[in-house]
Amino acid sequence: SWLPAIGHWFFVQTKITNAEAIVILAGGGPERLCHGMELYKRGLAPALWYTGDKPLEARSDFMDSEQALNFASRHGVPKEKIKLLPSTSTFEDGKSIAALIKERRINSIIIVTSWYHTRRAANVIKHSIADTNISVYISSSTNLPFTPDNWWRDEEGLVNVVNEIIKTVLYWQRYGLAPWQK
Repeated sequence: SWLPAIGHWFFVQTKITNAEAIVILAGGGPERLCHGMELYKRGLAPALWYTGDKPLEARSDFMDSEQALNFASRHGVPKEKIKLLPSTSTFEDGKSIAALIKERRINSIIIVTSWYHTRRAANVIKHSIADTNISVYISSSTNLPFTPDNWWRDEEGLVNVVNEIIKTVLYWQRYGLAPWQK
């Protein structure tokens, strides 16, 4: 069937090795944060960065990043090891990550996101740091009720993958980020 092929096309994962920071992209539910914390506790990086620390105008009293900071610190990640990055989109994530990489002279990062978001996230971040020699590793959270092989059978999977298809086309048209670029 062609439906698993769509799922696998969106799923980009690299070999994971030690890095200087684990960057968790906000959104997608708690599985991203939990996976990033697991990588941190395994000693793969000495710091966690969490995007999304910029309120949406319609919800200026709600900050996903503050909840993430509190959750991570309650579960063994010292607050001083967590850096919140301002952003409200994957494109802004790329800009915030690139700025902090340059500021701190970072050489390697692990990006944590949901499997269906990995292709666009990797594309945006690699575009944002194209003028550097940063090593970027991609790790997806695996504790979702749907996979690349069955995403269309789960309502949440169907919604997320179809949204990702739309966003991928939008990023190609708006920012010139062709989804097949490496």
